[in-house]
Amino acid sequence: MVQNIGMKKIGLIVQRYGQQVNGGAEVLARMVAEKLALKYDITVLTSRALDYHLWKPELPEGESEENGVKIIRFDHKSKNPKKVHKISRQYRGRHLKQKLYRFIGKPSWYLKLFPTAEIREQDGILWVESQGPTAYGLIEYLKENEQNYDAFIFVTYLYYPTVAGLLAVPDKSIFIPTMHDEQPAYFPIFKKTMAAPRSLMFLTESEKRFSNELFDIAGIRQDVMSIGIDAVDDKKDKSLIEKFNIKGKYIIYVGRIDAAKGCKELLTYFLSFLKQNKASITLVLAGKNMIDAVENDNIIYAGFVSDEEKEQLMKHAEALIIPSKYESLSLVVLESFACKVPVIANGECEVLKDHIVNSNGGWTYTNEEEFSSVLKKVIVGTENEQKGLNGYKYVTNNYSWQKAMTVFDDAIDFVINENNNKSTV
Repeated sequence: MVQNIGMKKIGLIVQRYGQQVNGGAEVLARMVAEKLALKYDITVLTSRALDYHLWKPELPEGESEENGVKIIRFDHKSKNPKKVHKISRQYRGRHLKQKLYRFIGKPSWYLKLFPTAEIREQDGILWVESQGPTAYGLIEYLKENEQNYDAFIFVTYLYYPTVAGLLAVPDKSIFIPTMHDEQPAYFPIFKKTMAAPRSLMFLTESEKRFSNELFDIAGIRQDVMSIGIDAVDDKKDKSLIEKFNIKGKYIIYVGRIDAAKGCKELLTYFLSFLKQNKASITLVLAGKNMIDAVENDNIIYAGFVSDEEKEQLMKHAEALIIPSKYESLSLVVLESFACKVPVIANGECEVLKDHIVNSNGGWTYTNEEEFSSVLKKVIVGTENEQKGLNGYKYVTNNYSWQKAMTVFDDAIDFVINENNNKSTV
């Protein structure tokens, strides 16, 4: 592929990439890449995987293009999920002890009393390599081609390409960590990762606060990026709803149908609600199913849907529901607001709670009783329209691509200037 002469050359590194990929960080990466490609010479460096559970190398290795974005995919091995589960289970207890250790001020006696509370750097390295995708060729490419790029943007902290890549080319790096309070965040390897880049870009103020509490990053440039949400028209196409055999009122979940996303708890709460109430409501789940399906007439698995289908499913819904306790932004919440549809969110997630409080665009719940109370309100529907309009105003006022691109422009210029100053010293 020919480089666009005169444009600044930017590499964007993410663990998976493409329209077929259904994941928050990956969708974010694709949105950013496609917008930056209008102004910069962008190349996405990624794996061959579509599925994050096994990292099976499915897509062709080498160069390709999608929606005007250049892509280079690197080969890698499939993941051994049993090995990752074993390692994660081994350190789950350490994670809880680590949180208590930090909470009580890190007293010296604590580690003597609970020596297994200390998670060593090699533990984190082993976990990251087991987690994958171990695209070693991608890291070699970064080392060999660093001088050919003006800056690198790394998206999400959890995966091998980000950890190894940031440590390989730190001076030219901009990092979007999508960090939140979860077990892997406490591995010492991520202290190095978070301290490595020239510039950090957080999705929300709450993510920035948590990261500064956990990591020594005060000396690094930090921005809160305002991701843009494209305008949505008011047209509704009922034929797309009929395609999924949806009848009557429904709430919708969009994303990976995964226990880690709170979907098992959602299904438990919803089935309990149906059992205890005579109200007629359907739960539609759109996305790849990663857990055992529950057979019920009021639950519909729509599977992986196109962007057009997703938009129409949202527009016709009474509300979107997000049961996850761990989110760093939640694009789907903003997309729902753009459709003027309110959101039911897990109030244990600070980011989601902030969205709901700041927008007055929905409701939060923290337990089954609160879930039931909110769902009854949604079924009655007297607040739905106004909550949806509130969410729409929130997105329109706070999430524009013009604002987002200004943040990226400034960060890219900063990285380039810092490297130019370093080279003249």
